Amino acid sequence: FIIGGGNVGLIAAYHALQAGIEVVGLAEAMPQCGGYKVHADKIKRLGVPIYTSHSIKSANGEHLVESVTITEVDSKFQAIEGTEKSFACDTILVAVGLDSLSEFTLEAHAAGIPVYAAGDALEIAEASSAMFNGKIAGLKIANDILYGEGSEGNIPDEWYAKAQLLKSHPGQIKGYQDPHPGRDLFPVFHCLQEIPCNPCTTVCPNNSIHTEDGTLMGLPKYGGQCVGCFRCLLVCPGLAVTLVDMRKDKEMPNVVIPYEIGSIPVNKGDIIQLMDIDANELGEYPVFRVLDFKDRRTQLVVVKVPVDIAKKIAGFRAQDKSVSEPLEKPIITTSMADDAMICLCERVSVKEVRDLIKQGITDLNQIKAITRAGMGPCGAKTCDTLIRNLMREEGVSAEEVVANTRRPIFVEATLDIFPDGDSK
Repeated sequence: FIIGGGNVGLIAAYHALQAGIEVVGLAEAMPQCGGYKVHADKIKRLGVPIYTSHSIKSANGEHLVESVTITEVDSKFQAIEGTEKSFACDTILVAVGLDSLSEFTLEAHAAGIPVYAAGDALEIAEASSAMFNGKIAGLKIANDILYGEGSEGNIPDEWYAKAQLLKSHPGQIKGYQDPHPGRDLFPVFHCLQEIPCNPCTTVCPNNSIHTEDGTLMGLPKYGGQCVGCFRCLLVCPGLAVTLVDMRKDKEMPNVVIPYEIGSIPVNKGDIIQLMDIDANELGEYPVFRVLDFKDRRTQLVVVKVPVDIAKKIAGFRAQDKSVSEPLEKPIITTSMADDAMICLCERVSVKEVRDLIKQGITDLNQIKAITRAGMGPCGAKTCDTLIRNLMREEGVSAEEVVANTRRPIFVEATLDIFPDGDSK
């Protein structure tokens, strides 16, 4: 079960399916997923339900995870009593609260130390943004070596503009376009949200695919002649392109659907449940043909369907519905178990911290000094929140909690930098 509907959670769900792992569901506290719509649409139609306005209430089990309980939350993210649902699972992936590893970068800047950063050492963003910022950082290093520190050298202005664009939040959600009146062979783009993505525009041999406004954020638009090469289907990371072929039968056209879940094989003659972009069922139909592109680890599944649903088909269910059925009765727990680990890095139990809170200690620095909770390699990114939650359980208000002190980086200094100093 996955907690968090950002791109990390959505993509992790998809990769788990590819690896043969059943994904029971995904919960997102916001009214909509923060990740790209194409990623959310993709896992929903494959059979992974997404529970928006829901959060985790408890992980259940003795020594291992046996189930998870989620609950609906209101506009203030408070649990709504009576909405709990429990699901059998053996793993819970928490894909929320991502924090950059920028402490060193920020402190180095503050101390006047030259530093180059990209990826999580700079901020949380997409992999494409991390790689492109790494390219800029690498060129900055080369420029500083060649031309002196602070030189921008030959870094084009458009690189910085693209770097900003790649870390943009998803834009507007629009409706389907209808670029194919009178055509018998055409792609359908199920990508309806503005995101920085355009590989489909780069592979068409007839240059028939463009973005609406010519920018990286524009939605793909088809206008021209399709030769049925399947390149746009194979290149789309969101599996958001299908192909409708009406050349042989205008009433029962072929629809070609990209598919990458090798752990759940699909063969000619199999009956599959077709889905639209929002995971609504369109009916069960037999697989007419399967084209296997082993070099792309992708199959193209061909079905013959009535013309009235041909353009609506965005995919098909791969995972059985029974995987995501909730337990008959929700499992309700009221507090953290004493023997649970509140700090995994330093193996500090809930009981150790709870006992200190009951003694009146609400300073996270003091708790860290006594138990070592927060001294591990994660830098208290996990246990800080858990300890605050435990304090809330014990009736401590947020105002009473003293936050951990950030520790700046340091530079060794020799004595001769001080007046009358002598390094010897």
